[in-house]
Amino acid sequence: MAIVSVTLACGGCDEGGESAADRVVNLFGEPGLGNGQFSYPRALAISPVDGKVFVCDKTARIQRFDPDGRFEHVWRMPAWEFGKPTGMACDANGRLWVADTHYARVICYDADGREQFRFGSRGEGPGEFIFPTGVGWDAAGNIYVAEYGGNDRISRFSADRVFISSFGDRNSGEASLLRPTQVKWDPRGFLWVADGCNHRVCRFSTDGRLLATFGRAGAGQGELSYPYDLELVPATGHVLVTEFGNNRVSEFDAEGRFVRAWGVPGRRRGEIQQPWKAAIGRGGLLYVLDSWNNRVQVLAW
Repeated sequence: MAIVSVTLACGGCDEGGESAADRVVNLFGEPGLGNGQFSYPRALAISPVDGKVFVCDKTARIQRFDPDGRFEHVWRMPAWEFGKPTGMACDANGRLWVADTHYARVICYDADGREQFRFGSRGEGPGEFIFPTGVGWDAAGNIYVAEYGGNDRISRFSADRVFISSFGDRNSGEASLLRPTQVKWDPRGFLWVADGCNHRVCRFSTDGRLLATFGRAGAGQGELSYPYDLELVPATGHVLVTEFGNNRVSEFDAEGRFVRAWGVPGRRRGEIQQPWKAAIGRGGLLYVLDSWNNRVQVLAW
């Protein structure tokens, strides 16, 4: 599919006349507390093994759907009185890792919700968390956890969950992060970080050196407002940034140049409100967590 720019003032229409709704190939979810329903979902992950979709909402339920959005299974986090998770990711084995944000830990489940292990405790020391928000892995299997709430850093652990180092904290100068919310490794060995409250995306080396940033606060093309998630497009190396504040998903090339955007505020098909996450699933489809509208919109990106 050819990449075309977007004129944001036209209400989400591409230059070729395609509306934002035209890209939507599926919708699932609705407000409610039952199976297949959501109460302000804020975390989404897709298994690279079978394309299953996992969604966590503010009831602390994790629901599993097939790639077409049909409900399959549900379980609940072990505790939720203090808050609910805001970040999840699936590994190459199909396990679901949950950044249990308000309980200062990461919990790993199998696809049916059986806990495999957990790690982390509350604090500001090495290997401790305040509010973990995202988890990812490099090619060697090292684990990276993003957190905020005073630590505002990325911590690196070995594959067997032994703390190695951290970077991006308040003493890191230009590399200091402010509510980092997602971490992704690309095939070149670069770590991409959604630096939410700095309204930018950062690229780090394997040893935590800041290499580049793009984005600044604003609503124009190439500007960002609370980028709470990012996804990497395998075919192009482009970066998809989910903007909570601008109600859209913006695409940038690997050097941070703006390509196009999708989404305008609203409740109709092709409109979104306060999106928290987006992930690429089977067939290159983009699953966007339309949080305030309590649904997932699936796009032919």
